[in-house]
Amino acid sequence: MRLAVWDPDEPFRRWREALVQHAADLKLAVEVIDASAEPEAQADFALVWHPPSDWLSSQLGLRAVFNLGAGVDAVLPQMQRSLPGVPLIRLEDAGMGRQMADYVSEAVLHAWRRMADYAALQRQGRWEPLVLPPRGSFNIGFLGLGQMGFAAAKRVAAMDFPVLACSRSGQARAGFDAPWPIYPLDRLDAFLAQTRVLVVLLPLTAQTRGLLDYAVLCHLPKGAHLVNASRGAVLDQDDLLDLLHSGHLASATLDVFTTEPLPQDDPLWRHPRARITPHVAAQTLVGPAAAQVMRKIAAIERGERPGGVVDARLGY
Repeated sequence: MRLAVWDPDEPFRRWREALVQHAADLKLAVEVIDASAEPEAQADFALVWHPPSDWLSSQLGLRAVFNLGAGVDAVLPQMQRSLPGVPLIRLEDAGMGRQMADYVSEAVLHAWRRMADYAALQRQGRWEPLVLPPRGSFNIGFLGLGQMGFAAAKRVAAMDFPVLACSRSGQARAGFDAPWPIYPLDRLDAFLAQTRVLVVLLPLTAQTRGLLDYAVLCHLPKGAHLVNASRGAVLDQDDLLDLLHSGHLASATLDVFTTEPLPQDDPLWRHPRARITPHVAAQTLVGPAAAQVMRKIAAIERGERPGGVVDARLGY
């Protein structure tokens, strides 16, 4: 079988070596091609990250497309237009859950230990120890409880912070043991009212695009913190700035933005209460991702349905 890889962020040789290695372990014969170098070559399976729409539409024999990341919002509309009926399959963790848990844990501790306040005191040259809020009442709210959200919530709960969550259904996904209160999305206001640190790990869908605007975020308690490591377009950045300026939000840790890279003239770069990282909270690891893709292809070859098939109606 022929696998085509389109990934502008990783050297092709790394994908080829990893895919061939794991194919051999599973006794699968594969040819791996660099789709950006051979755009006319036809493939049985495609592994993609932000591929051009004309390339996808030219692939007439694809049996499945694997998205090389957690979010599928960049490729799903292309698939629906150009390849209806071809399954889009997302990675399930593949090393990203641990990275996300690390990122979120650091952000939670930064908020709880009042590090933004200490940074402000440093700029003023003031030596002033601050009182910490009680850990037991410092609720960490996870908006979105998929693979990434569950991994991060589990880590934060192990740090003895109270955890609550909000998801579309108000229920944990099958196979996930989530011993925390889980609110449905239609009770978002009640969930936010109890949250001291809001961790946003939502997929970008028609329902979530622009969801977190001024009116919604005002339901957070005054002095709450926000962490967004999902998709920039779920959050209204102008409204976020207003809430930071007013002090209603004490800080924001932001890994994703509506426009990436974040433009140099964007005021978020210079806001003293905003921390910016360049979409690195959970990056695709080639080795674990290649192993997972080859296991899923082996399942397809056996006539089985692999995990991670995207439901186009839900957008994830």
